[in-house]
Amino acid sequence: MVDAEQVVTPSLDLEAEEQEEPLIIVDGKIAPKLTNFVAHMDFIDEKTCLQCHANEREMNFGSGPVLVKKMPHEFRENCVSCHILPK
Repeated sequence: MVDAEQVVTPSLDLEAEEQEEPLIIVDGKIAPKLTNFVAHMDFIDEKTCLQCHANEREMNFGSGPVLVKKMPHEFRENCVSCHILPK
């Protein structure tokens, strides 16, 4: 209960707010953030993304086999407009 003379100030955690990633919804689904993988760290262009994500397949990047998922939507330009790069 708040008295008429009390001042209530919301606690703001600006540091936590800055760390939150934007929620991007495309076709009713949340676009996943890119994993902290060396090829994801610097976005080059869409052709680079398609080199791995045009089809689902197993690839080895030096640390063992990884199942690379096929892009579950039609091709769209500017992948990073929906998918967030790791910091």
